[in-house]
Amino acid sequence: MKHWVLHLDLASPEAWPCFQRLPELLVGQHGWVEICPAGAQDQALAPLWRHALACGEPGALPNRWLAEQVLRAVWHDAPATGRDVQPALARLAQVLSPDRDPDSPAVQQAWAALCERSRRVGAGRAPLLNRPADGACWVGEAAISQAAQGL
Repeated sequence: MKHWVLHLDLASPEAWPCFQRLPELLVGQHGWVEICPAGAQDQALAPLWRHALACGEPGALPNRWLAEQVLRAVWHDAPATGRDVQPALARLAQVLSPDRDPDSPAVQQAWAALCERSRRVGAGRAPLLNRPADGACWVGEAAISQAAQGL
């Protein structure tokens, strides 16, 4: 099975369009995609990722469904600049019930570790699709198409 990791900075204008193109990558493939938060650890949108992380198993990356809920909250309920995340957090609270406290030290450390993981593979503001098996990377909204063509 093939495994990809999509590193997303919620504040990137390419994040939502890139995420929406994931089905293109998976057509005819046996594999899965995990979503890894990217961006500055202290960014205003961090509470949204931490809310999603608190819903999953400790140490696990958000799955596509969790990531979709966060992206919908950002792109439908909060300005992309992240100045006011309260509407997005309110939306997430309606659809996601964390098992852990999103503001707990453990979840904050997990968030910081994932941001560092994204930084180590070269993720910045633009989405980065990584295939960990061979280290292949594709950057930007077109990353999905480029990766799919290369399979």
